[in-house]
Parts: sequence; C-alpha cells; structure tokens
Amino acid sequence: MTEIKHKITNLLKSFETGNVRYEYLEETLDYILNNDVSKNDAFSFLDLLHLSSISKTISSHDTNQWAMKIAQAIEKYNFHTGQLLLQREKRYRDKVAIHTIDGDNKIDITYSKLWKDVLKTSLAIKKASNNQKATIGILSHNQYKSAVVDLACLSSGIRIIPIPLNATRDHLIFIIKEANITHLFLGGERAIQLWNSTKYDEELIVIDVNDIGSLQSKSISWEAFHDKFSQYQKYDDIDELSDQDMNSTITIMYTSGSTSNPKGVKFSQLNIISKRFSRALALPDISNKDKFLCYLPLFHTFGRYFELMGSIFWGATYTFAESPSFNSLLKDFKITSPTIFISIPKRWVQIYELMNSSIDLDLSNKEEINTKLKDITGGSLKWGLSAAGYLDPDIFIFFHDNKINLMSGYGMTEATGGITMTPPNEYVEDTVGKALPGINLKIEEDGELCMKGPYISKGFYKDDDSKSFKNGWFYSGDIFKEENGYYFIIDRKKDIYKNSRGQTIAPQKIENLFQDFDLVKSAFLVGDGKEYNTVLIYPNKENIDFNLQNMNEKQVQNIFSAMLISINGFLSPFERIVNFTIINRDFRNESNELTQKGTYKRKNILQNFDLEIESMYKKDYVSLYNDDKEIKFPNWLIREIGTIKSNIKWNGNEIIIADKNIILTFRWYENKVHIGELSYDIDKQTFDLAMFINTPRLWLGNQEFIVFCANTTFRIKESINYNEITLVIDSKNFYDIEQKITFKENDLQLSMLHKSLLLYRNNNISFSSHLNEIIKIKNNEWSDVIVETFMQYLEHPKPIFRLKLLETICPLLSERFFVDQLKAIHRYHMVNKEDDFIFDIKKINSKQFHELINLLKIIHSKIDEIDTVDMNFVQKALSIICEYGKIHPTQFILARSELIWWQLSESPSQVQSSAQKEYYNLINGFRLWIGPNSSITIDRDTKEEYTWSDVLTFDDSVSNNHKIVLLKAISSTALIKESIFLFSNDTILQLSDIPRNGVWIKHLTTNNHKSSFRVLVKTISYGTYNIVLNLNQNLEKDFFEEEIQWLILMGSTSSSLNQLVEKFGGYWPEESIYTEEYITNDTVNVQLNRFKEEISSNSKKDRWQMRWLHYIWNGAQAYIDFWHRTQYKLAIYPPIPDNLIIPPHDYNTGNKIISISDRKEVDSIWQFYLDLYIHYILDTEKRYPGLKHMADWELIFTATLEAMKVKKGIPILKRLRDDLSTKEVKNKFSKFGLTESRITNFLTDFNNFGVLTKPVVFASLRYERWLDLNRNATNEAKASILKELYHDYNLNTLLDEYPETRVRFFMMTCLKNSGDRLNTYFQSIIKDMRRDSLSPWNLKDKIEDILLNTKLKENEKFFLARMLYPHIDAADYVELAKIRKGDKKNIDLAFKTEDSEGNIYTIRPPFQPKEIAKFQTIISKENLSVTFNVNHNFLFLVNSRNKVIGGLYYKVKSNLRVHLEWVVIMHKYQQRNLSKKLMNDFFNRMIQNGHSIITVGFYHESFFYKQGFKIDQSFGGLVKKL
Repeated sequence: MTEIKHKITNLLKSFETGNVRYEYLEETLDYILNNDVSKNDAFSFLDLLHLSSISKTISSHDTNQWAMKIAQAIEKYNFHTGQLLLQREKRYRDKVAIHTIDGDNKIDITYSKLWKDVLKTSLAIKKASNNQKATIGILSHNQYKSAVVDLACLSSGIRIIPIPLNATRDHLIFIIKEANITHLFLGGERAIQLWNSTKYDEELIVIDVNDIGSLQSKSISWEAFHDKFSQYQKYDDIDELSDQDMNSTITIMYTSGSTSNPKGVKFSQLNIISKRFSRALALPDISNKDKFLCYLPLFHTFGRYFELMGSIFWGATYTFAESPSFNSLLKDFKITSPTIFISIPKRWVQIYELMNSSIDLDLSNKEEINTKLKDITGGSLKWGLSAAGYLDPDIFIFFHDNKINLMSGYGMTEATGGITMTPPNEYVEDTVGKALPGINLKIEEDGELCMKGPYISKGFYKDDDSKSFKNGWFYSGDIFKEENGYYFIIDRKKDIYKNSRGQTIAPQKIENLFQDFDLVKSAFLVGDGKEYNTVLIYPNKENIDFNLQNMNEKQVQNIFSAMLISINGFLSPFERIVNFTIINRDFRNESNELTQKGTYKRKNILQNFDLEIESMYKKDYVSLYNDDKEIKFPNWLIREIGTIKSNIKWNGNEIIIADKNIILTFRWYENKVHIGELSYDIDKQTFDLAMFINTPRLWLGNQEFIVFCANTTFRIKESINYNEITLVIDSKNFYDIEQKITFKENDLQLSMLHKSLLLYRNNNISFSSHLNEIIKIKNNEWSDVIVETFMQYLEHPKPIFRLKLLETICPLLSERFFVDQLKAIHRYHMVNKEDDFIFDIKKINSKQFHELINLLKIIHSKIDEIDTVDMNFVQKALSIICEYGKIHPTQFILARSELIWWQLSESPSQVQSSAQKEYYNLINGFRLWIGPNSSITIDRDTKEEYTWSDVLTFDDSVSNNHKIVLLKAISSTALIKESIFLFSNDTILQLSDIPRNGVWIKHLTTNNHKSSFRVLVKTISYGTYNIVLNLNQNLEKDFFEEEIQWLILMGSTSSSLNQLVEKFGGYWPEESIYTEEYITNDTVNVQLNRFKEEISSNSKKDRWQMRWLHYIWNGAQAYIDFWHRTQYKLAIYPPIPDNLIIPPHDYNTGNKIISISDRKEVDSIWQFYLDLYIHYILDTEKRYPGLKHMADWELIFTATLEAMKVKKGIPILKRLRDDLSTKEVKNKFSKFGLTESRITNFLTDFNNFGVLTKPVVFASLRYERWLDLNRNATNEAKASILKELYHDYNLNTLLDEYPETRVRFFMMTCLKNSGDRLNTYFQSIIKDMRRDSLSPWNLKDKIEDILLNTKLKENEKFFLARMLYPHIDAADYVELAKIRKGDKKNIDLAFKTEDSEGNIYTIRPPFQPKEIAKFQTIISKENLSVTFNVNHNFLFLVNSRNKVIGGLYYKVKSNLRVHLEWVVIMHKYQQRNLSKKLMNDFFNRMIQNGHSIITVGFYHESFFYKQGFKIDQSFGGLVKKL
C-alpha cells in the first residue's frame, strides 16, 4: 500500500470509529499538495472533507488556511463538478438527491437517477452541437430539468449561461448575442412569453423544456431533444469526466443591469468547487442528513451555488418548492419537513407575522411558541439564512430563541454568492457576519470593501472591468466598516454623497432606520451638496395603530416629527434630518425610480420630486443682508407683525418695517451687535432672530425689542439656548427713570418677568416684590429662565439693588452659587462704602447655610492673605450664622460650633471678638426661644401642685453639698429642658411632663477637678433620657471654659467632621455646670482587660489580630483628629486605650475620647507621632501579651489622611519626613522602623492609587475571609456579599473625600486578579479623580472606554456593571449594553426584572429608533396625545422577545430636577407589578445621574402617591424627592 493510501485508509478507519485526529487531516492534505499522488487518492481525500464530522474537526482551527489549501488541491488534481457528482452518486446512490412537489405529493429523485440524467443530457448537448464548441443558455423557472441541463454542462465542460427570468426583452437579446449562445433551453410560460417578445430571428437551437408549444419560433421539445441526440448512445462515467481547465470560464452569470446592459460575471470550475468546501467549513454541522427547501431562482448565485450545488456537495436532499408564493411554501414546509431554508428577509418576516397572528407571542410560553413554529415550518427546521436585504434583529433573535439558527450574510455575484456570514450561534445585531473561509477581505480608506480568493470571479465577460478588478482584488462598490471581525454594511459607494460642508453621508444607512417604523412605507434621503439632510416619506396609510386618513395635517406632521426626533437621536449631528415632506405616491418602476432589485435610482427620484425637495429647502425666513452680515427674519414674525417680506429692510443700523412705521435699532460691527436697548457679543456672521426670540434671557428687559415684536415673544412655550449670542451688560443699562409699568392679572409669566426686569433696570426697588410673586407661582416652568436672566444683570451699579436681587432669587439658587454671590456683593458694598449690608435671613435655606459655613472654612485656610473687605465679610457671615441658628433651632448646634471654632482658631482679634459676641447673641436668642423653667406645676391626675424638689431623687452616692448645688441649678435654669432638646433635636420638656420622682441623679466620678453626675429623666409621655452633668470643683475658670469650648467643637458634627467626644448640651457659667450626652460603652482598655486571658493564650489569634488592627487604626485616627482640630496646638497625653471608646465591630463608626482634660501643648510633629506609636501601640502590647500589630506606620499615615483629610494630611506627612532628615530624630525613629524612604514610598502609592481607607481595607479583608469559606461561590453570591460589605462599611459616604473608594474596593475584591490591563485603567481613573477631573458618581465614560477597548471576561463585565451602577442588587441580572449613536458607541444599563408571574423583562433606554416608534404606538392606543421632542429621554420595559411593552419619558429640567411626562404600559401587561419595577429603576438611574427631584403633573394621582410622590405647590404638581 502506498503512503497516501495508507494515510487515507487510516482516516477512513478513524472516521468510522468517530475519532478523527486533526493532525492526520492536516498531514494528509500537505502530503497531497507537496507530492504527486493519483487522482483517485486525492479525490478520496477530498470526498472525506464533505463529511460533517471532518468539517467539525477542522473548524476549530484556521479554516481560512484550510480553504486556500483545498483550493490548491482542487486545481492541481482537476476536481470539477462532474467529479463531485460522480463521488456523490457512488457514496449515496439510492439516497434522495432531489424532491419535486406536485400538489400534496413529492417525487423522489435519487443520486443515481440524477447522475444518469446528467450524463444523458450531457451526451445530448454534445451530439446536438456536433461535438463542436457550444454555449448553452437556460431561461427557465426553477425545475428539475433546467437543473439537470446546468449540472450536465458543468460536469462535461460545456459553457452554460443561466439567464435571469426577470430580464427585459432587450437584455435577453443582449445576453444571447454577447455570450454567443448556440442552444437555448426555455422552461415555463414566462420564459416562452419573454422569448416570443424578442422576435429573435438569428440562428439558434431552442429547446422547449416543458413542451408548452406556444413558441413563435422554431424549437424542439425536451423529449425530442433527448430522443434525437442521446437515444442509443452509450456513455461511460470516466469518458464523460475528462479533465477541464479549472481556471477557464465554464459559466457566466449576468447581473441585473439596472443602469445599462447586464454585465456577465465569469466563473471557473475552481470558483464553483472551492466555494463549496469553504462554505462547508463555515457550516460544519450541516450534513447529508439535512434537507433543503428551495425557491430562490437558479439564475442567482444563492439558489444555484449555495442551495443546489451545496445540497449535492453535502449529500443532502434538495427540494424544489412548488411555487415561491408564501402560502405555497407553507404547504411545502409540511410536506417536506426541511432542516434548511434560505430566503430573502420577506419570507422570514411573513413566518414571524404568521406566528404573531396565530398565538400571543408575548404571553405564550416557550414550549407553546416552539410547538407552533414547528407546526408552521414542518417540525425539523434547524438552519436558515437571510440574505439580499435587511432583516430586523428582533426577528433573527426570535428564531434563535426558538432553535432555528437564522444567519445573516452578504454576498455578490462576483464572489459566487456569499462573502460573509454570521457564524452559527454567534449572531451580532446589524452585521452581515464574518468573512467566510477562503476569502481575503480589506477595507480601503474610503470604506470600500475589497476581496480576493479562489472563488472570486476573474472579471466581466467582454466588458471593461478595470475599475472593479485591480491588482488581484475585486472592488465591491459597497462601503463597510469592521469591528472585531464582524462586518457592517453602510451603503453603496455610488450612492454616498457629501453635504455642503464636505461631510460624507451614507443615505442607505439612514433610510434603513425608517424600515423599523410601521408608519413608513418608503423613505428617501436628500442632501447631496445641501446644507442639511431632508427626507421624502411615503406613509403606510393602512397602518391600523395610527389612522392617518382621519387625522388633520398638523396631527400627521406631529407624528412624523416625533419619528424624526427619535431617528436623529441615533445619528451623528451632521447626519441628522432637519426637514421632511409627505409625498402622495410611492416610488415606482414605471417612473424609472427603482432598479429590478427594488433599490433607488437616486438621480431619477431627485428629478421626479424636485418640487417637493425644493419646498423642504425653502427658507422659513427672510434674509436681510448688509455687507457680509445676515439676519434671518422668521416668516411667522412677519405674519404676527402683519406685514409682507418686501416691506422689511435693514440698512445696517435699523430694521425698518416700512408699512407699519416700526423701527428696531440693529447695529452690527465686527463681533458686537446692538439690538434695541441692549448690546450683545456674537460669534457668527449670521443672526438667527427665531433662535434669539426662543432664548428669553437675551431679550427680557429689552423694551424696544418687545415693542418691535408686538409682544409675541411672551407666547413662546419653552426656552432654548442660542449659544452664539451673549448679552453684554454695563452701567449704561441702568438708569433712574419714572416709567409707568403696569402689572395685569392676565399677564403671561414672561411678560411679568420682563416688567420686573424693567423696574430693576430703572432703579425701582419695587422690582423685588413683583419678582417674588412670580417666583411663588405654583406651576412655574420658567425658574431656570429667571435665574439665567437676572444673573446677567446682577452687577447693578447700586449695591442695594444687587443685594436685593440676590435676596429675592435666593430660593432658586444653588448653595455654592449663592454664597459666592453673597461674598461678591458684600465686596461691592464695601468698595462703594455702603454700610447697610442687611440680608433677609428667612430667605436662606439649610443647604445655603451649610455652604456658607464651608465658605468660611475656605476663607480661614487663607486667613493671613485676606484683605479687610473679606475680614469684614467673615464678621457679617458670622452674624448671619448666628441669626440663622436663632430662627432655626435644629441648626443651633452647628451655628454654635462654628462660632466657637472661630474663637479658638488662629484668626485676627476682631474676628474672634465678633465670633464671641455672636456666640453670646446666639445662646441668648436660643434660650429666649426655648423659654425659662417652670418652678411649679400641677399633677394631671391628683391636681396637686409640685416643684422640682418633688421631681428630683438623689442616689446615695451624691453628697449633701452636691444635692443643694444641683437642686438649685436644675430649678433655676432650663438645664434639663435645653439638654434634652439638643440631644433629641425635637423634644421640649416642661416640668409638667415629668412625674414626681421622675429625675434620678447618681454620682459617677470626681476626676480632674470635676464631679460628674448621671441624670436619668423619666417623662410621662416622651420616654426616658440620660444626661451627664459636670460640676466644676476648683478648676480655674479660664481653663474650664476653654475645655467647654473644645468640647462644644469636638462634640458636634458637620459635613466634614465627625463627633469626637460626647454631644455637648449647655453651659451655665453662673452655676459652673455643663451638660453632655451620657454614653454607656466600654473603653478600649476595659474591652482588652475583659479578654486578657483569651489574648494571652493566642487561642483566637486571628480574631485578636484583626480586632487590635481595628483598635489601632481607630484610636490613632481619634488622637490625630483631636490634634488636628486644635490646629496642631494640643494633644491628649498620654494617648492610651483607657481614654477611648471604640465600637467593637470594625464596620461601626463613632470613636469617642472620654476626657480632654489631660491635654498638653505639642512641641513638634515628630514628637506627637512618636508618643502615639510608643504609648498607644507598644505600651498596650506590653500590657497585654498576645497583641501584635499587623501594620504600623503606613496605618498611622493613612489614619492621618482620614482624620485631617488629604489636603492637610499630605503636608503634615511631608513635614514629618523632613523632621526625619535630622540625625537626632532619625535615630529616635530608626529603632521603630520609620525612615524617610518609607514615608516617600507611602506618598508614591498615594499618588498612584489614592487613599486605602480603613473601611475599604476591612471590607476587603472580610471579603477574602468569606471567599476562603466559599471557594465555589457564584458571581451573584460574590456580588451579594460585596453589596452587603459596601453598605455595612458605609463606603458610599467616603466618596466625596476619597473618590477612589469604590474603585479601590472592587480592585481589592472581585477584580483583584484581573491583571495589569484593568489595573492600568483603574490607576488612570484614580489619578483623574484625585485631580478632580472625574467624579466618582460618573464613571460611565471611563467604563465605556474599558468595555469598548478591552477584551473582558464575563465575570469582569459582571462586576464592572456593579461598579458603575451601585444600586444593582446581587440577584439582578444586568448587562452593560452598547448603544450605537451615529459613529459613536455608548453603554447603558439593561436591567432584568420579573413580573408577578415570573416572566423576565428588561428595563433600559431605547437601543433603536423603532422602539421609540413602538412606544408612541402604545401611547396612542391609550388615547393619549403626545409629541416627543429633542429634550425627551426614554426608559422602556422590554419583554423577553425584545419588544417594547411600556415605558416612560421625561425631561431634564435642571441639574437637580427631572419632569416625568407619562408612564404607560400595554393593557395586557398591567397588574403584573411592572410599573413599580419600572419606577424604582427610574428613581435609581436619576439618583445615579445626580438628580434629586422628580416632578409630575396631576394625572393618575393614586399611582404616584404609591410611588412616594407628594403634592408640592411650589412645583405646581406632585413631587418625589430622591
């Protein structure tokens, strides 16, 4: 046995045992190519390659290389169509090769029968041509006989020309003549009719395949042809299968010839046969067990090559559909039960629509849907291909979900059909798939797809092909883009145009978007050479959802305008459509507007619809010119004024309405324009008056302009931004004038604003009262305009007007903007020597109050640099804080703390003096509000009188002297009353609220010259309260009162400071008493002592290692915090565990220093840190053997950054590093392991990764411990513990100060092992956060960058979604979906949820324009009238079939507020708890985007009440605060 036979024999054996090794296949192919083996051996190997199991073995390797090598073998050994047919006849003989259908019957044709008929026909053709060179033409519908003619010619080397049955008379004649057809086979009535129309009289043998007999020229019947030329002929397989030139033209297929004569595409045997092997490698699961149902014409490449030749190649069964009509195909499905069906998109749509009309696809379960689909398609359909047109991705997905692998593809005649195809089970929406094996693709710079390979045609027949075939490449004429190996078709190159700005537009891509809208039958984009795009629309008047025929013109315009808005949202700005027109007829063949394929003949359409197109570009304004400047004067304003276009003139200085004697000042010089009474900066040479009018902040207060426009400007519906124009205000715009301005009851809001602004400009202080009335209007849609407009005029020359304006609009201003303006106006007052800086404190809200305190902190950080003006502002601000605290008791503690802080801080003496004065003013005002003590009250039950002496009960631990002092203090002051209010923040107790013996007093301790008493207050109705009362024994008053000041400061909380000691109550100097909160927790030392044995025994080493780490970190942070708050003057000495309360659990906060009496002045930074290290860590570890710190200096450095924040902490650490440069300090620290380089390394890590805070560390350690116990945990379980830890450790609260917190937490837990690529991204994100160029609340762009540019694992995508959207629960199934908008891709959250019956839905934004159209249909069915505009955002509910079944839409009104327009769910999906799920997700998304208020009008109030909305008249409707 030869070597090759041995290899093939081994392959056959391994095939039979089901154990084919790839290495054997590769080795055998290489041997065949590199050696000369017999044809039989080569053919035997090639025969194996059609088997599915062999293809599967190869498919996991480089199939493209295999296809190329197979093509070499085909060419080398002359493996042509005849050899292929002979192989299949020998292997499959009695297996059915072809079915034909007649009514309800199918006729079987075996492979043996097919081969005999092919040989017989081949002999007849040769005989008929006298064995001379013949060229055979076939003009026929799909039938067995015409297929036999084709196969016979291909098998025996006779050139064959399939002629399109839809060819015109002239094209048919052209093809016959150009191809030199000698014999023409005509099949069917249509072919006969077409042939008769030619009146062809040249010599040609015509065979009437179906013996119809109506031919008007000489012909011979099929039977007669065979009887005459093949009867009695003997034939032999081998003789008939002589070698052929594998590269010569064996067949020519003619394209449609849409613009000229058809082009003949040449094909060789190599083209045809190599394609079959390549397609088999792309579809390795197709086998000889499959059955094709085929209706695509055999004169097209897919019908001829993929279906007929493909079926034969695989040894499968090919079935001729009885008719291409849909109803006939449905019958054929049932008769044949095909496994493969290849079709144009329309048939797949029809099957889908039949399913939809047969059962409710939305509410039926998968089994019901699958059963019905099997019933329709015959029960066995597994494979499908949709080609030659666009098919909605939802339909692809529907078939995939129901076990039919429907593939997308792209092909051309020149490539023997297919070029790309979506690989099985790898469908990607809107792509035509990946390149098939055996073809090389490239995309030129202009986007044109080019290809070369063994099955690409070598050129056109007798035609100039130099533009299409260049340097071995075929240029497709189609524009593509490629992403990750998938190809996206954009448009035909010849159809692409450029607009007037030179930007390239692909019309087909945009027109395809209209296919998704049931309302549109046809859409044609216009814009070649134009300034913008427009579209011609022919509506679908039969659409049942929108009864267009009963709508008026405005309603129709609104519907299609909304459609354009939705489409524009998915286009790049230069692609967007500006205008449209509804045409009264569709595009049609008879007007020469469509090709035979149904595509547009664009030039003809442009010519035929030139009037409609002209109307779309007809200006809706009049252009007024002066030099190079243009004013666009809107037509509607001309109508409102009541004039005509020719009466409007502009002389460069004025716009004049001649017939109305109306004049508007309009002077334009360079980049400034003076309009009416005001001046503006302008960036362009064109002024758009309509845009100007729709931007009211630009013209409010411009009386001359208002008069010119005849007050029409007040009727605009909403404000836009004309960004190219800026109002310029100076002192000349304000003047003292007595101008009569009358406010009327029916004034529109914009009119009222205009009049108020006129008063302001006229120096009339009454503007404030009028503006205040506007601000208080309930349903005020113009709040933003009020702020935008008046802020332009804030720099009034008179200080009092500036201050009054700020005071009036204060309720509308953000807190930061308010305090900045307050400071700026104060400076203007001082510079202008205005003394009366009086502001109505009642106008300020709590957020503005807090921001004022923050501003003071910023000013203090530069206290040595500020001038006298700012110094005075600090004093004024302290007065405001005092007054605010007096009228808002809940803010008293914060106001008191701030005033104390300024007394203790390093500030100029006048500021400290002001702070002290305001402090006493605040205390007196607060105590006046809270009221004095009652000295006597009446028992509610007995009606007997009792006093404080009847209420107080003293424990035996209280001395008699102390009893006397305490009774006097409690009776004569509001000590208890005030303390309980401050600790509860809402309860004001009277003596009558306390029963007899309701107050119990116990002595706690006498220490540091103070006696402390616990006061337990039991009330009749308000529960029980605990207070600590501290009595000064013999401390110096100054020291005692300084301690009280520090206690007030340390015992309060603010946005940036935590409470460090017990809450402070009040101080009564006349009694030498102060009160504070009573705390029951143990000190650290008590806790350590309680577990001393457990610690020393090391029985629970891990527990105490973690707990001691917790105590070190929190304790260090507490002592550092105290030092920091005293501005590094004082420290608690010694810093020991005895003086600290730390919560036992590491996720709890609330460190407390017990006493600050042992405070001392700090001499140096290094001494403070050394004391802390020795006394708190080392001495404690000596006292409790078994304690051993896991970390030391890095932990202390981090505690520093946490205690005093990064801005102050980093300089302190640098100063400590500088201290270590001295020999003395270096020696002291060296034995404790601290060096300069160690601090430097810490600072470097900080620059790279930010602060690794204690909560992040402990949360991460807990995650690791959990993971050790749950090594096989699912992603969902991991996400659950992550969210739980994130919540338990309050990590969200750290983001403002440590924006890197969330990223660090994910880096240290679920994404810990993601490698350098993700860590590099995260490091970049952290650096951007630390530079304040990236918000921790808005990581979307960064995560988009990761998703679009990094190959991620599924678990990484899973956790990145949760990093980006914190509100996602562990069990929530979400995806970060990519949305294409124009040339950009964005990501957004697709959130999975269940209804009450367990069905799955997705909540997400629209991915395609059609979804907005569907939502509009849902709304219309609820009899609601809505019009979408460019400001609307959408959130949809989508069912498991990716169909929109409801949703909501809304507008963003400001950074804080969104307005919800409508919430609608299809009727059949109601009562499934979906609306609640939708609303909850909406709320979470709004929180994520930084919005805090949602407003909605008064409709379905009961629904919104359930969602947490409440009536708020200030917004004129229902409001939910997030």
